[in-house]
Amino acid sequence: MPLCSILGHDVILAGLRHSVAHERVAHAYLFSGPDGVGKRRVALAFLQLLSCLNRQPGPDACGACRPCRLLADGRHPDLVTLERDGQFIKIDQVREVVRMLRFPPVDAAVRAVIVHDADAMNDAAANALLKTLEEPAPRNVFVLLSSRPNAMLATIRSRCQQVRFGVLPRETVAAWLTRERGLDAETADEVAGLSEGSLAQAERLVDPKLEALRNQWLDTLQGLPLEGPTAMLALAEDLGTSKDDLLAVIDVLRSAMRDVLLASVDASQLRRTFPGRRLPVLPSRLAHGALTLLAESESAVYRNVNPRLVAEHVLFGLRRAIQEAA
Repeated sequence: MPLCSILGHDVILAGLRHSVAHERVAHAYLFSGPDGVGKRRVALAFLQLLSCLNRQPGPDACGACRPCRLLADGRHPDLVTLERDGQFIKIDQVREVVRMLRFPPVDAAVRAVIVHDADAMNDAAANALLKTLEEPAPRNVFVLLSSRPNAMLATIRSRCQQVRFGVLPRETVAAWLTRERGLDAETADEVAGLSEGSLAQAERLVDPKLEALRNQWLDTLQGLPLEGPTAMLALAEDLGTSKDDLLAVIDVLRSAMRDVLLASVDASQLRRTFPGRRLPVLPSRLAHGALTLLAESESAVYRNVNPRLVAEHVLFGLRRAIQEAA
């Protein structure tokens, strides 16, 4: 996966290329940003560039030589990864990596150490890694990945060159979904809007079950004012049978109510998640209230409040807001 194969992040890729071309590669990088936007792919592509035997103009990795292929498969002997062991990355894992750093790389110009979820290091592990970053061994490059960099030791952050990733543009995600997953343009745009710029989230959302759930509850939202108490309780009981489904539906309803809020202030259709859907019409006051209701309900689910009770709270609250606006 050469850098040219990466979606988006053009400024970041240009900076990494510049550092290689001018031999200014840092000994440690911190790639921070939301989950699912490509931090790991960029890290591997950058390490390919450092190890490539047939570097291309740009510069970029060829993607075909032995180091490129092994790095792409995660099988290169000089690629070391640190990941959670349970809830944390522990000190014994860091110590094992530190022991490896005493020896030169086996088969490449540099040894690459990728630390996934670097914010998950416990205090002992973080301090052990800090000592290594303060006295870096030559021919070793660390890339720390984190979606919560502020949860890391400030001293570790200060020892790394920080590279901040943003979300991918909606049109980039939509184009990828059309090309790689065969979605029609309208569905791809809708999923891209829900993905919040994350390819990982977009991948999850193309699941046929989630698509059916999304269609079902967007239709249900429009018809809520016409449902009687018995039907509402039945809907809530059905929705409350699965915590995961309830959270997925709350997420869809939140995006829908955000569209309703945008419509209430005449915002452009281009900013909406469901521009082609028919949704209730609410004044901004009630749309704000509905969004607050949904945020509180999501929090309640994570606090292990009974899902059926949360579902009742959501559905009756939304129905009340829609009826008040009628």
